[in-house]
Amino acid sequence: MDMLRSLPEPLDERLNEAVEVTKTAERARILSHYDGDGTAAAALLTLALLREGMEVHTTLSHQLEPEELEALDLDSADVLLVSDMGSAQVDFLEKFKLPVVILDHHQPLRESKSVIQINPHLFGLSGTKDLCGATTALLFTLAMAETNLDLAGIALIGCIADRQHVGGFEGINKALFDKALEENVLKPERGLALADLSMEEALLYSVGPYFKDLSGRKNRVQKFLSDMHLDAGKRFRELRDAEKENLVSTLSLWLLRQGVRPETVEHLVEERYWYPPYGIYVDELEAYVNACSRQGEESLGLSLSLGDFSERERAEEIRTKHWKEVLKGLMKVEADGVFSKKHVQFFYTDVATLAGSVAGVSMRYLLDQEKPTLALVVADGMTKVSARATDYLVEKGLNLAEALRLGAEAAGGSGGGHNIASGATIPKGKEERFLEAVDSVVGKQLTGGSPEA
Repeated sequence: MDMLRSLPEPLDERLNEAVEVTKTAERARILSHYDGDGTAAAALLTLALLREGMEVHTTLSHQLEPEELEALDLDSADVLLVSDMGSAQVDFLEKFKLPVVILDHHQPLRESKSVIQINPHLFGLSGTKDLCGATTALLFTLAMAETNLDLAGIALIGCIADRQHVGGFEGINKALFDKALEENVLKPERGLALADLSMEEALLYSVGPYFKDLSGRKNRVQKFLSDMHLDAGKRFRELRDAEKENLVSTLSLWLLRQGVRPETVEHLVEERYWYPPYGIYVDELEAYVNACSRQGEESLGLSLSLGDFSERERAEEIRTKHWKEVLKGLMKVEADGVFSKKHVQFFYTDVATLAGSVAGVSMRYLLDQEKPTLALVVADGMTKVSARATDYLVEKGLNLAEALRLGAEAAGGSGGGHNIASGATIPKGKEERFLEAVDSVVGKQLTGGSPEA
């Protein structure tokens, strides 16, 4: 495939090494992160290895702790594939006797002599734009067999989950999906960035974009549609062209008035992709998978990613439940506001699995656009933090992975992730020390100073 031949030579060599090790195995163990990106990576790896005639055992994990790794039953496995995580656990993964392949896009600790790492950061590429966990996995499966390009729709779930599609694909992601479009694996279509539901339901459950004083409020949605003389029961694609144009203009102005940055408003209309093998829009599938992962239904999310839609009705219920919970969090932020330091803003929440979602949407649609947003979940003995930013802040020099790592270290914890989205775990009671350190680091990043906390 031309696209594979244009890869940096060291990356191409590493992919071939990983494929050679994997193809000698009869039984493969896949361990992947539980979120949308990790689930997609696990699904396409599972399908690709089954096509090779291997026995496959796939597990989704919330976090890769030493205790969990020690508990893995690897006696019957010939190779271990770790996807959308593992870069931070390379020290422990090196202890395994069987071959280990890491397919990740998070900041790695270091190179390894015994573990094969496929990670964009190790080859001068971006883990937030060039490759996500699922497209890293797709790249690996393409090196195994070019016919695996038909799995690109599954990889796109991961890109959407990690918001790497926003503003258009870049780098290797772009090359992968351009090829998928050329081969008709995916079919593009411009449309409003709302769920493919009736206009009333689409606006009512809209969390990204989030419309202040509208999303989550049934009476206001009904009045809005009535004032626009739109049939609340129709889907956007069923409206007349003039109705579509008027609706997009009105919603764009709504977002601008609530203080949303113009480049974010532009994403109100975006490219959607139909995935013929599954007969579904990929963004719809991603919404199901993401909701399942956040609602403790990871196995259903994996089944959907594998193409099993026998429980789609239950997935619909889980998706709606998830939207309602995220809306509840957003409406609370909208009503109560957040705490603010000089360079960051933060709020507390009780639901760890929703913290990142609420922080990310709030950052883009509700809060101060000049400050990254942190969501803190205080639990027994530990506090978990999810931080989100925007491309605008990253372009100004922000690196949340570095800021949370240094801030967490100052508070006796650990942190990391991506420049635009990151997380940390700190001892309970050390929140103020952590916030002060992160605020200091972010301030220096945005003003070009030293990043040391």
